[in-house]
Amino acid sequence: MRTKLCTAALLAASLGGCATSLNVIGDPFVAPAKFQFLRCEDITKRLVATTTREHELRGLMDRASTDTGGSTVNMLVYQPDYQTVQSELRQLHEAAVDKQCPEETRKADETPKTSPKRDVAKPR
Repeated sequence: MRTKLCTAALLAASLGGCATSLNVIGDPFVAPAKFQFLRCEDITKRLVATTTREHELRGLMDRASTDTGGSTVNMLVYQPDYQTVQSELRQLHEAAVDKQCPEETRKADETPKTSPKRDVAKPR
């Protein structure tokens, strides 16, 4: 009994380090240095587009979670894309800092450009 408890504690301690290894091994969702050769203007455009995609996915995930089986849809369909988008945002921010882009570039993702919503007439 005591050896099982020690084994479980050792296993938990060894796997606990995996949660913080993202900074050490790199991001598995985006190729390393993917945005290294972009100019600051291009980084700004990518930040805006990626932020818009993140908000779109978040909306889809919220809408799907209200339906039956929505958590399964989120896990299988939207979650991988959402994690990729978050990883791209992280690397875009790092690229902007590395290239010493202006502050406006780094804040470009705070105000995403979205298409205006059209008023849809209700059927009579």
